[in-house]
Amino acid sequence: MRNVSFFALALGLLFLVACQNDGIQTEHGFRFVSHTSKGGTKPQPGETVIVNAYTFIGDSMISSTVKNYGGPQEYNLMTKDKLPKRVPALYDAVLLMGEGDSATIYQTIDTFLRKYIPPTMKDAKEVRYEISLVDVVTQAEKDKSKAEADALLEGVKSKAESTVQSYASGKLAGLTTTGSGLKVLIEDKGSGAAVNKGEKVKVHYYGCLADGTMFDNSYQRGEPYEFPAGVGQMIKGFDEGVMLLNHGGKGFFFIPSSLGYGDSANGPIPAKAELIFFVEVL
Repeated sequence: MRNVSFFALALGLLFLVACQNDGIQTEHGFRFVSHTSKGGTKPQPGETVIVNAYTFIGDSMISSTVKNYGGPQEYNLMTKDKLPKRVPALYDAVLLMGEGDSATIYQTIDTFLRKYIPPTMKDAKEVRYEISLVDVVTQAEKDKSKAEADALLEGVKSKAESTVQSYASGKLAGLTTTGSGLKVLIEDKGSGAAVNKGEKVKVHYYGCLADGTMFDNSYQRGEPYEFPAGVGQMIKGFDEGVMLLNHGGKGFFFIPSSLGYGDSANGPIPAKAELIFFVEVL
């Protein structure tokens, strides 16, 4: 009797493993296979998740968050009333996962999807997504981050308005002018390493016109802006100013139109405008 029970148990376990390998069908018809279940926080519709995702057709990797974006990316989980007709496979996958989990989800290549498949893979039947759920950003965490970003923005805005007023009245002490015509007020050079040309740097910035009108800032978005320093991706005055700071440094750049957008308007920035930026190099 004991041997029969053991044999039955073994068969049951084999059946369970086989079922797990085959996966389950998700709400919107995808095949989902879980690899780990660590008991981490599970996301809910309306929240934000941070994921690493690799897209494969057969053994060929088509794209990945690491290859295409440099690392894990945020993905906003729509509430179910706002889902599009074609629900992304990633949506179904992460709702079945917890923080720290990894999984695979398969999507059948239908007529619509086949239009985007390389001709050399025309016989492929499905797309495979290898996904790891790095973090779940709950609504409470989002609200807290927004409140902190708003408070930080308010402080920077107040400082910028005061500085612009002093600049307009000719009473701004400590202002220096470079050979190009860029005016700089360095609040803190920064105790970190110097910024090297071509180096990817992250900065927080607040940009306004000479009358104090704000046209853009990174603080409100709650994340710094990343770019390669000194190679022309930014306007000349911004590039030059950042190269004058070390990591951890901050200061104001007063950029003449010749080092900005010149005779061209750019969105809310009029032609021939002097631009003023408060910048922090992280």
